[in-house]
Amino acid sequence: MSAEGVVLVHGGLHTSTCWSAVVPYLTMPVVAVDLPGRGRRPADLATVTVEDCVQAVIESADEAGFDRFVLVGHSLGGVTVTETAWRYPQRVAKLIYVAALVPAPGANASSVAYGVDLPPGEFAVDDEDLARSVLGNDLSDEQWAVYWHSMVPDAANIMNARLSGYPSGLPITYVSMSDDIPLPPAVAEQMIANLGAGVEHHVLSAGHSVMMSKPLELATIINEVATPDR
Repeated sequence: MSAEGVVLVHGGLHTSTCWSAVVPYLTMPVVAVDLPGRGRRPADLATVTVEDCVQAVIESADEAGFDRFVLVGHSLGGVTVTETAWRYPQRVAKLIYVAALVPAPGANASSVAYGVDLPPGEFAVDDEDLARSVLGNDLSDEQWAVYWHSMVPDAANIMNARLSGYPSGLPITYVSMSDDIPLPPAVAEQMIANLGAGVEHHVLSAGHSVMMSKPLELATIINEVATPDR
């Protein structure tokens, strides 16, 4: 059975609005998820779990009328989409990771990004200059202003979570960025290896915030992968 739409999952420190520049270029029906504690899904970030995020994905897909869907996750969203595919394999037709964190068995996103677990509760980025050097290295001043003002606090539980398992038996595509600072090419290769054999890999000339810097290029890959007869 082919997919009926595309479900977009944002990464850490963001809401569904991070996909706003990509959505107009997508050819299939699409829904962008707000994970719990972000955007349209208010919640106490200190108590948000990966399970809560998975349910937000399924609820969003249900509301959009998608029985099966192409699931796309950016950055920390890689944890949520991996867990969703593991728990609901019958719902996910294809997986697309975009500069996504996919921790190895026994590890977590925090250990990949920082080498240690984050303190419990919520986390945020307060240093704009540092944030731009890491997350906005290929964004214009105008793009960065929009990006910076869209950032929100996030849940440490998601960064510290261990995955229950890894998807198997479905097509997986990984999109990495040549100029990504938080997830440089060598780390992207590690994430791909964690997913096992057969991952289709695309590389875009962009930084971590590719949804804003290269929305058409990213949408083109998503459209190609999501094509029903592919």
